[in-house]
Parts: sequence; C-alpha cells; structure tokens
Amino acid sequence: MRHPELVDFLLARFDEDEEAARFVQLSPAPTNRALVEHVLRDVETKRQLVEYFRDLEGRGFTGGTMDHALRLIAQTYDAHPHYRDEWRP
Repeated sequence: MRHPELVDFLLARFDEDEEAARFVQLSPAPTNRALVEHVLRDVETKRQLVEYFRDLEGRGFTGGTMDHALRLIAQTYDAHPHYRDEWRP
C-alpha cells in the first residue's frame, strides 16, 4: 500500500481495541454487554475495510478515496504516541 505504516498502525490499534473489549467482557464486574459487542463488531468491520483496501491496491487499484478513508479511520487514534501528523486527512 502507499502507506504501509498507516495500515500497520491501524491493524495494531484494532488488535488493542479488541483485546480491551474482550478483557472487559471477561471481567467479573457488571459490564455493558451491548457496548462490548458493539466495539467488537466495530473493530472487525474496520479491520475488514482496511484489508479490503489492501487487497484492492494489491490488484493495482489505487486512489485518493482509499487513502482518505484510511486517514479518517486513523484520526480516531490521533492521541496515540505512534500516530503521525502526516496521516491527518
């Protein structure tokens, strides 16, 4: 991909989000099951989208829309220490 570091960054954040949601899910304390399930679905959806873009680019399709979408998704994690300002949309 044009921005493999951005893709790697996103996939790592998705893994962290999933891990946190599963930790909460296993907690003996009362939890908001609907919220945990939402986070898990959201992570999986974003992961599939990033993988879809990666697949498209691997087949020769490139474009500003894919790049912009990845940057928008990454904005969610702009407070993370590994986020780069160059990824801002």
